[in-house]
Amino acid sequence: MPELPEVETLRRALLPIVKNKACSEVILFRKALRFPIPRESLVKGLINHKVADITRKGKYLLFQTTEGSMLLHLGMSGRIVLQQTFEPREKHTHVIFKFSTKTYLHYIDPRRFGSISWVPKSGRHPLIDNLGYDPFSLDMTAKTMKVLARKSRAPIKSFIMNSQKVTGVGNIYACESLFHAGIRPTKQAGKITLLQWEKWIECVQDVLNKSIASGGTTLRDFFNPNGSQGYYSVSLSVYSKEGQPCPKCSHPISRLFQTGRSTYFCKYCQPL
Repeated sequence: MPELPEVETLRRALLPIVKNKACSEVILFRKALRFPIPRESLVKGLINHKVADITRKGKYLLFQTTEGSMLLHLGMSGRIVLQQTFEPREKHTHVIFKFSTKTYLHYIDPRRFGSISWVPKSGRHPLIDNLGYDPFSLDMTAKTMKVLARKSRAPIKSFIMNSQKVTGVGNIYACESLFHAGIRPTKQAGKITLLQWEKWIECVQDVLNKSIASGGTTLRDFFNPNGSQGYYSVSLSVYSKEGQPCPKCSHPISRLFQTGRSTYFCKYCQPL
């Protein structure tokens, strides 16, 4: 699944393409993805209205116009490809947005777990109203996280992957940030100290920034608008490296399952 760096990479790639440009046509090839696609709202809010900005909230992109915002989520396998025409249209192209001559954004999603919604001028929408802190938000401090987790018995990895607590941190970056912060993934969130929260925030921002600068983590289904893949995975320290030597202490990387997902960590560098 594309994570925060992939979404931020996409935002930065799309912004110069569509900013201050009006969408002239929206073509839907199906009525719904994960949720119904609000065709009337998209047409009313996008057609002949310039995109003032593209912002990100967690893993969601918001294409902002004077009428509201188009809310886009890539889901498990979604991607956006920039084409010069309507063709070639791939098998799983579900929506095409025409912005100008030779500027067509093809939304492609084989598994259809993504979504395209419309946010009114109020800025309120069920998909984003209850999202937690963004890792780059000034509001996410060690103190706020300590208070938020004070009664939680959930493992810290599960806690930071809970989108109502922290938004945008998926499995890869949860493993990587906890490794660099020296925190065991199974430790209860409520027992994380103030200093540990400070260290984790520093580490998660560093890991995410490096990934964004490198174009995102290489995942089979993720591509930039120009078709190129991200390539940050060459710099991952523990994720998907079970049995390989830890880059800090050379002991083998361990793996365990938490809530159905693989967790990678070092028993020696991430003590209980």
